Amino acid sequence: MNDWAHDLVRRMCDQVDEIEAAIGDRFPLYLHDGRWRTSARGSWTGGFWAGLLTLRRLVTGAGDVAPVRDRLDVWAEADTVLRGMIFWYGSGAERLGLIAPRPSTTKVADSLAGGFDPELGAIPWGTAFSADGPDIRADGAAGVVPLLETHGHHDVAHRHRNAHAHLAPTWPRGKAWLSLTNPGGWNESTQDSSAQAIAAVALLKAGERGEGERLLRTLPEGAEYDGLTGLKVVWGEFFTFLGAAVVTGLVPPDVW
Repeated sequence: MNDWAHDLVRRMCDQVDEIEAAIGDRFPLYLHDGRWRTSARGSWTGGFWAGLLTLRRLVTGAGDVAPVRDRLDVWAEADTVLRGMIFWYGSGAERLGLIAPRPSTTKVADSLAGGFDPELGAIPWGTAFSADGPDIRADGAAGVVPLLETHGHHDVAHRHRNAHAHLAPTWPRGKAWLSLTNPGGWNESTQDSSAQAIAAVALLKAGERGEGERLLRTLPEGAEYDGLTGLKVVWGEFFTFLGAAVVTGLVPPDVW
């Protein structure tokens, strides 16, 4: 049975409560030495905090997701493909009917599609985060592809996914991000449990339930950045909670 997953859902709800009490009206980034480091605007991880609040709302009925979701709009016109990640993971409450659809979600999807570079074969990385580096990176498709598909930009989504499918990142989390849009076996041995949490969700979404559950059950409470520094990261929290929510049937695998 899945008693362990129901227990994990309850523990993650408690963790969201604790994070919310600690951060006030800011966005959590990572936990270090017992204190959450935060951002006023959410950086590229802001959508995961909105996602965590959405998952807790589904379980407990508590909390208002709308104010946090709406604060993500500061990124709506930023020059970064990571808008896909911010707005896909941040708009789950809209897809679940917990809050009304926001026009900015559609506008971001349309803007990303409009920024597709035919010569590159992808939407470029952009300049808002880490401008120096290649235009196609391992974390540049997660969030983007499903956001585009949901808003009718199927050809751009397909081509953007394909442009990333041939990447061969050496860092485990890069491989995990790619697994969300290019499903395949996950056989990494890594101390980055946040990468394992991402991969667990990718496996569940791909229908590999047994392997996804096995991986999810190996995670610590609140996945860490690298297993060495002890940093708990907000995306690790989100994918851990999401994985448990999918296993328990709280959300269908295709919502996120």
